[in-house]
Amino acid sequence: MVQTAQRSYGFWNTGNEDLISQAVASSFFDNTLPKGRPQGPEGLAFASRNFRKAVPDLQCTIEDLVVSADKVTARLSFNGTYKGEFMGKTPTGKPVHFFAIDIFHIRNGKVVEDWHLEDNLTLMQQLGVVSEN
Repeated sequence: MVQTAQRSYGFWNTGNEDLISQAVASSFFDNTLPKGRPQGPEGLAFASRNFRKAVPDLQCTIEDLVVSADKVTARLSFNGTYKGEFMGKTPTGKPVHFFAIDIFHIRNGKVVEDWHLEDNLTLMQQLGVVSEN
């Protein structure tokens, strides 16, 4: 369970899409799917590719990992540099830092579903999409 989570976050840490098939089931279901993102493993690759256009050096750190029965809960921090356009906003070259929480349901060594919540307000403020005032 821990290794599956580590492989999944290895993908988010590096953008290496080969890690998706190692950690995520082909039937993967995202319970908190954002509008416009495909469901399933393709959605993970889509999200990473698109966000890495704005923050190409994105890194994901596992701050806490809790295993209970067939679920893993992770508290994550994401860091990088705003170097590419995002939602029509010009990059600033400034650091980006935000947190996220995941609950993975793992079966047969693969993530089969996820509930993901991230601090999008902080992220959107750092990217200049939302005013900090």
